[in-house]
Amino acid sequence: MPRPPAPAAGEKSTRERILDVALELFTHSGYEAVSLREIAQRLNITKAALYYHFASKDDILLALHLRLHELGRAGFEDLEADLASPDRWPAALDLIVGAMLANRTLFLFHMRNHHAIERLPDHHGQGGSHSDLQERLLRILSNDEVPIERRVRLACALGAIVGGFLLGSEVFAGVGDEDLGVMVRATVGDLMRPAAPHPPS
Repeated sequence: MPRPPAPAAGEKSTRERILDVALELFTHSGYEAVSLREIAQRLNITKAALYYHFASKDDILLALHLRLHELGRAGFEDLEADLASPDRWPAALDLIVGAMLANRTLFLFHMRNHHAIERLPDHHGQGGSHSDLQERLLRILSNDEVPIERRVRLACALGAIVGGFLLGSEVFAGVGDEDLGVMVRATVGDLMRPAAPHPPS
């Protein structure tokens, strides 16, 4: 099959458009209820054109799952780059919150379709992605040059972000982006703020 024409500058590729439409349909209708024909029809392309980019519906599901890993990897790269200067961690965490606000549908998709993702034949073969993120986080949290209290606060702040966007994606779906962003940022700010010194006994 001939290669499709390259997209114009600023235009999404057909592959990315397929993923965007699949993300919307899988999130609202569920992976099992959506057919490749429905995805192709929404894009006004043939199934053959869709098969040029993805061999199966499972391949589309896996690609969307990996989008989430790429989002996490970018965030940890920002933190790791600022590792020598923990004073810059709050700004890096703020960027992560902003990126997650822009990708809320991705987290909702993940929670609503986690059973389908878990049964993907290649899902557990993507352990390198998990391991890479875990290793980055462990390097950050194991840096003895940073006071342990700062590292504990960072771990808790990251947990708050995950809880707000991944674990809370379904229950907070009705909360607007601006309101959720304000609340998550306030929580992260509280966690990263140095504790007040204890008064002398």
